[in-house]
Amino acid sequence: MPTPTDPGRRVAWLSRLMRLEPVAFSRWDAVHAALCVATPTAIGAAIGHGADASLIALGALPAIIGDRTGPYRARARSILLTVATGVVGFYAGMLIHDIGMSHSWAAHGLLQAAILLLSFIGTFGNVASAATLQGAVYLIVGWGLALPPPEWRAPLLLAAGGIFSVLLMAVHWLRHPGAAERGAVAAIYQQLANVLDASGTPRVRLARRSLENAIAAAYDTLLTARASTTEGWDVLERRAAEILAAEPITSAVIGLVQGGQPLPASLGRALYGIARQIARDQQVDVSTAVAAANNHPAPALAAALHRAEPLLTGSAHAAEAPLIALARHRARASTVPQWIPKWPWPDVWRYLLRIGLCVLVAQVFISLTALPRSYWVPLIVVVIFKPNYGSAFARALQSGAGSIVGVAVSAAVVAIDRNGWVSLAVLVPLAACLPWALRRNYGLFSALLLPILMLVMGALQPGSQDIAVARFVDAVAACAIVLLVGYLPWAKWERRQLDERVATVLDALGRYAALADTRDGDAAFGARRAAYKALDDARIALQRALSEPPLVSRRAARWWPALVGLERVANAITDIVPQGISHDAAVHPGAVVLTRMAAAIRHGGPGPEMPAAPVPGMDPRLEEALRAAIGVLFGAAQAPA
Repeated sequence: MPTPTDPGRRVAWLSRLMRLEPVAFSRWDAVHAALCVATPTAIGAAIGHGADASLIALGALPAIIGDRTGPYRARARSILLTVATGVVGFYAGMLIHDIGMSHSWAAHGLLQAAILLLSFIGTFGNVASAATLQGAVYLIVGWGLALPPPEWRAPLLLAAGGIFSVLLMAVHWLRHPGAAERGAVAAIYQQLANVLDASGTPRVRLARRSLENAIAAAYDTLLTARASTTEGWDVLERRAAEILAAEPITSAVIGLVQGGQPLPASLGRALYGIARQIARDQQVDVSTAVAAANNHPAPALAAALHRAEPLLTGSAHAAEAPLIALARHRARASTVPQWIPKWPWPDVWRYLLRIGLCVLVAQVFISLTALPRSYWVPLIVVVIFKPNYGSAFARALQSGAGSIVGVAVSAAVVAIDRNGWVSLAVLVPLAACLPWALRRNYGLFSALLLPILMLVMGALQPGSQDIAVARFVDAVAACAIVLLVGYLPWAKWERRQLDERVATVLDALGRYAALADTRDGDAAFGARRAAYKALDDARIALQRALSEPPLVSRRAARWWPALVGLERVANAITDIVPQGISHDAAVHPGAVVLTRMAAAIRHGGPGPEMPAAPVPGMDPRLEEALRAAIGVLFGAAQAPA
């Protein structure tokens, strides 16, 4: 590990800001986004109604930015909710603007209260977060724009743009029904093949992590589709049976890779073949996979494939309907009510306080300056500070850098455009790349979104190159507010939150280990999902923290090896759950050790000591993983940072 004086450490967090995430470019997403923005803009320019067309294009943007993967029905509902929230927010912003004509400070207070309310609702989950973000953005836009009456016209056009985007998505849905469900199930078998291929190499840990994520995603996708449809149950039952069929195969694959030796490539190819048949909606044939398992002898895998064959081929019915079994697993895995914040309450209040202070300072800034259309300052503050999209510090710097590029593009287009067609020609490629850029890097996303908004809204409020310069000043001011008010005073708290993330992982692993000797498969499955979810959340938090200044990034770098050790503990528990080793203790000894480790992290005490002799009732693999985790974890906790 680099020392604090290492020059490479001092600039590492800067290099991470520029890193692009490895995301595939989706041609359909690109075509969808381009059509949503370009079609109304082109029609409006051709018939001389550019302002109305711009409102329709603005209404389509929330659907582009807020779209997620998953079943089409659920995606359509999520997009419609996002669009509806944006429309309501825009109309509320117009009303606040009217109040501000006679009572300016009352309008500022109402705007502040509305943003705080939307931010609070956004803590209820990812769908609520995406919808309320667009609601806050369009609330500020409606407040800042001075549009002519009637007041219902602009919200109606915005809603038309959102509905237009959903209709375009429906075309793809009708052409490829069930594609999301097939892809989610096929991903399980693809990841099983990846685990076999990675056996005996350092890649096996990453492959197992991807397998757990694929299983969780498939469960979520199928159960979401089940809750959102009243027809097509036979197809969903078939997909659910394919997920349940993966359970014995997963246990057999994990048993094979525990030996730490490379496995024949034919085993991986056989499971790739099953994944390909599911993805193409073909009849599944397991004979090739069974033959490969028998030829290189893997009797456990061959037996698992035989056991799974009736579910994969549909040749026999399970004792319990597959969808019912999935729902029962889900009920045991998730017991948190939907309409409450998903964060601890202290974190919710702290988040509301931070974003409230940032918006308040932004409003004071625009009241004291004479920049044109400076409502962009609170708008950019709200977007940057959205916690679901990564580190606020990283997004502030990325947004500032992206704004420089975006302003340069906007100024160049404004300088040469005379009739609107140059703007349209630039809008098409920018909009097409927007969904891809959002997933790759926030700075790249900002560099594309800013010129799109400026060019689309230019028809509502025509301006000159001075407007582009003012937008750059707004972006820099918003980034400075987020850094100076919303981040730097809270940096030490951010650092302590990393410790809490690790302790939360230990608690989840303790609950999982407590069920290692249980015969309640549903309870063990729920604890397994919770443990791997906690690991994934901690991994995301540490990755975000690595892109922050040394005060936080050093702590994240010290916890990172410990997280790898805890992932090995989770894998060891998964390996021993089917065996159920007996012991005399009231609680599994592994659960006791993990619970003590969590308490030591939270309260700053010494780590638990394990006896030199083997621990009675604890599997040697779990014991070895725990000993290694204690050494790494408490070495990181005690090291200066």
